[in-house]
Order: sequence, then C-alpha cells, then structure tokens
Amino acid sequence: MIPAPIVKIYKTVHTWTGITCGFALFIAFYAGALTMFMEPITRWASPPAAGVAQTPLADVPVLIDKLLVAHPEVREHGFTVHLSAREDLAARVTWEVELPHDESDPDHEHEHVHWWAALGEGGELLARQEEPSELGMFINEIHMRAGIPGRWGARFMGVVSLLYGVALVSGVIVLLPSLVKDFFALRVGKNKKRMWLDAHNVVGIASLPFHIVIATTSVAFSLGALLFGAQGMLIFGDQHQASMQRFQAQFRAPRPTGEAAPMLAPAQLLDRLQAQAPGFVPDAMKYERVGDKAAVVRFTGIEPGYVMEHRYAAVMLSAVTGDTVNDHMRPSTQEPWWRTTMTLAGLHFGQYGGAVVRWSYFLLGLAGAWLFYGGNLLWVETRRRRARKEGEAPPTQRRDTHWLAAATVGVCLGCVAGLSLTMVAGKWLHTQVQDLHAWHQYVYFAVFFGAMAWAFARGAARAAVHLLWLSAACTLAIPLTTLLAWLVPSTGLWAHTSTATLGVDATALVGALCFAWMARATARRVRHGAADSVWSGRA
Repeated sequence: MIPAPIVKIYKTVHTWTGITCGFALFIAFYAGALTMFMEPITRWASPPAAGVAQTPLADVPVLIDKLLVAHPEVREHGFTVHLSAREDLAARVTWEVELPHDESDPDHEHEHVHWWAALGEGGELLARQEEPSELGMFINEIHMRAGIPGRWGARFMGVVSLLYGVALVSGVIVLLPSLVKDFFALRVGKNKKRMWLDAHNVVGIASLPFHIVIATTSVAFSLGALLFGAQGMLIFGDQHQASMQRFQAQFRAPRPTGEAAPMLAPAQLLDRLQAQAPGFVPDAMKYERVGDKAAVVRFTGIEPGYVMEHRYAAVMLSAVTGDTVNDHMRPSTQEPWWRTTMTLAGLHFGQYGGAVVRWSYFLLGLAGAWLFYGGNLLWVETRRRRARKEGEAPPTQRRDTHWLAAATVGVCLGCVAGLSLTMVAGKWLHTQVQDLHAWHQYVYFAVFFGAMAWAFARGAARAAVHLLWLSAACTLAIPLTTLLAWLVPSTGLWAHTSTATLGVDATALVGALCFAWMARATARRVRHGAADSVWSGRA
C-alpha cells in the first residue's frame, strides 16, 4: 500500500506536468492522429494531372532518354520513377531541383522546384514544373513542433515529451491504490466531475502502453541530435565526427567515374532486386549519378514483418549492372543499433500491422488529445468555488480557473478548426496563390489565434459552444468541397474517387457530426448547468 502523503505528492506532480504541457500535447496528439493518414490526405488535396496518361513502365527507358536530352540538369539532380499510381503523383517520373540557400543558417529549410515528365499520345516528351500538395507535411510539422518553427520547436517538444513521461508515471502511481476498484468504474450521473475523472482514468490506463511508446520515441526524435552527439563524444571522443562520417558514407552513392555507360531498363532492375532482396516491396526507384558508369538506383519501399520508418527502408543497386551496391538500409540487414533506431521510428508512426494499426493509432491519438483536454477541465472543476446554499448568488470564481478554461477551449478547438479549414484551403486556394504552403500556415494560425482571442473575450462557456460549431462547420466543409466538385465541375475543384481519398471525406463527415453533437451537449450544459461553474452561461 502506497502511503497517502506519497500519493498526494505524485498527484500534484501529475496535475502540474499535465497542466503545463497539456496544450502542446493536445496539438501533437490531434495532429498526430491525422498523420496516420497523411498520404490519403495529401492525395485528397492534390489536383489531377490534366491530360497526362500514366506512362507504362515498359516505355520508361524511352522517356528517360528523351528527358536527359531535353533536361540535362537531371543528370546532376537525379530523378524518381514511381511504381504506383496515386493522385499526389502527377506522372511516372518526377524530380526536384534544390534552390540556392544560406548554408550558414541551420534552421533554414531547403526549398525545391518540382518537375514531372511523361510521354504524350504521340510519344513526345511532356515535362512541366508543378508544386505538389504539401498539406500532409504541414500537418506533420504541426504534430512534430506544435507550430513552433525550426529546431526550437523540436527541442520544445522534446522537453514536453520528457514531462509527459513524468505525468504518465505519476498518474499510474496516483491511481494504483484504487486501480482495482475504479479502473472499470464509469459512474454516469449528476456528478459530472466524477464521471469525467472516471473516464479520464479508464482511457489513461487502457492506453498506457501506447502513451509509453509515444513518450519514449518522441524524446528520441526531438532530442535525438543532442543525445546522440553527447553519447558520441562520450564514447568516441575526438573521433566522434570521423565515425559519423564513416557511417553516413555507407549510404551515399559511389563517386562518379566520368565514364559513360548504358543503364538497364527499370523492369530488368526490378527483376534483379527481387532476386537479390527477396521480400522487399519497392514503391519507387530513385536514380543517381545518371549516365555515369557509377549510376545507381535506390529502391525505397517496405519489408513486411519489420517495424520501421518506411522513408528509410531502401536497397541500392547499380543501374548499369543490377548488382547490389548497398543493402545496409533494408530492415533485415541493418546493423543492430540502426535497426533499434528505425524500430523506434516505426513504433512512433504506426508503420507496421497495416490498416488495423493505423486506425488504432488514429483512435488512440484522438483519445490522447481528449485526455489532455479533459485533464484541464478536471483541474478547473476541482478549484471551483461552490455556492453554500441553494438559491445563493454564485461566488466569484478564481481568475486562474477562468483563464485556464478559456485557454483550453481556445487552443484545443482552435487547433481542430484550423487544421480542418487549412485542409479545405488546399483545394480552394490551388492556382489562386503562389506559395500554397505559406497559405496553409496563414489559414491555420489565423483560425488558431482567432479562436484563442474569442475564448478569452467571450469566456470559456460561450466560446466552447461557438468554437465547437466552428470545428463542425470547418470539418464538414471537407466532404462538402468534394461534393461541390462533383456537382459543379466549373468551380475548378476536383473530386478523386479512390478508396483512400473517399475515406478522408467519410472520416471528416463523421468527425463533423461528432463536433456538432458535442456543441449541442455543451450548449445544454451552458444553459442548464450549475450557475457557480465557469462552464455556465448564467454566471
């Protein structure tokens, strides 16, 4: 039995770590739930490539020959042959050119110009510069940094993740004395605070393994550079930099020889891949050192049965001979420490187990966001000053409870409404603005900070109803935009019919209905709830 004073200390730790980090964690969990379907969301927001048919794989050698003649810069930058057709891939072959940037600024993100190429109906080369949708990447940025740009956002979330781990441990210790009695107890009745606390405990304990995984891997990602650097200096000392360079060198393509050589056709290289790396399922072929005898093809894809970050799974073959050049990035052949790192990445992003795991992570992410939202509401209710007698005038509530309630409503619902509206903006602003990625930021942060201002101006109770209806409307606009594109093609909008993109619309519709239901329930509480609560509109 844990002594009561110890439980009290851990309860205080749990409360204050949750309060101080709850806002950032809500944003991270809600946006993180959406990143489970980052590819379908990007496909939903990507316009179709008008008038361009997918070039058959057998015709890609002809396409490559014509591309190298018309765009010789591709030899330097390389290009990618995509093996699957998706809405966010304008054509079979794409490449990107990095724009000049300031090497002295480590926080500056490298900007690229994107191109695609295909063969026309008469066999002529079609090549065009076109920026793909970055909606999925923007949502992931919000998830990883809570909207704080650069490495400071990553480090901030690393500290938040550490405190998040403290909140998990302290919460379990607080609940241990009453775990058996209260775990499955969900007392629904007039005591709303008791019901919310029961639900908070049940959801928290039931999803504890998921939260442990997310907290651990988040610290590794956010503070990984600092931790690895310190570890390297401790183990290797002055040789740390040299050891890192040796490690990175094994993943680079061979140096060009200056001697030209013909490359094998993509179909032949795929056959060689299956013979040398059986079980590896490629989705793209990245060509480097094109035209040189040292030309290579980096196959990216997945290896079923392994947990890892898919972006870092690859096999490199010689584009000239088809022999294996580098097999260290395939999950089954990675070094133990690198395999451990990639496993942590795969666990964090749910990249294993197929659709079942993705949907589980999605629902657990939403449940986690609710935990932080509900935790703040519990803190507010715990510090509520109650009327002593029936009919007595409601007491004046503490300022900190008003402020925290308003901030909770503004930050959490501002994030929800902002992400939904910026998804819709991805279609409506296409071709209307030059830098669509910047506009994703403008739309999101305008809604986010506007919601915060509204919550502080109107108070938590009234603002909660308004912002829930706003979240419902912004989320409902996602499937309505698709419906409008079908009904009125002249709008210039588009509607994809793949299962993945229709799933985005269907999920948004369900989400909009849930927000509308919550708005109605909150409105009833505002009208009829206890007048001495910050959630009452009668105060």
